[in-house]
Amino acid sequence: MPSGASPWRGPLAALCCLFALLALPAPAAAVEIRGANHLWLDDTTVLVRLDIDMRLPAVLEDALANGVTLEFEAETRLERGRRVGRDTLASETRRVQLQYFALNRHYLVTAVTDERMDLKPTLGDALDQVARRLGRLRLDGIPESARANPGEFDLAARLMLVYSALPLPLQLDAGLRGDLTTRQEWRRWSLD
Repeated sequence: MPSGASPWRGPLAALCCLFALLALPAPAAAVEIRGANHLWLDDTTVLVRLDIDMRLPAVLEDALANGVTLEFEAETRLERGRRVGRDTLASETRRVQLQYFALNRHYLVTAVTDERMDLKPTLGDALDQVARRLGRLRLDGIPESARANPGEFDLAARLMLVYSALPLPLQLDAGLRGDLTTRQEWRRWSLD
């Protein structure tokens, strides 16, 4: 060991680097459910309304500007039981695609299930339209027992970027760097 070098220098430097990494802010979620509620349309149908906040990380904005189609999915379900093994009684899934066309400088929002399309001039407008499309899900065929005893049932919803719709290099990049933080856990609330 050179004279004047401390035996603690290497481990101390490593510890300082670790603390610096821990102090960095975590990446913000690109798709987030800020609020959720529901409305009974009739005795067997519930409309789930999600308040969605959509922000794209720079890597997704770049991918979109370079012709990559982004696909988002919203899923909601009615569950019975509050234990680990929950029974799903009804569910609904909706997918929406977002594309950018450089030739006319517009964003195309397409609902995959009903093939409705909207053309928007800015990314903000397009993300608002995606959030509106994903934020209304209709659950049909709700059992009568859910209406009679709503405290025994929960609604759950989640949003995510469909990674399988991305090109393979972007899927790998997202997995390695963790930039595409668009996988959300289930958000649950009581049916009553």
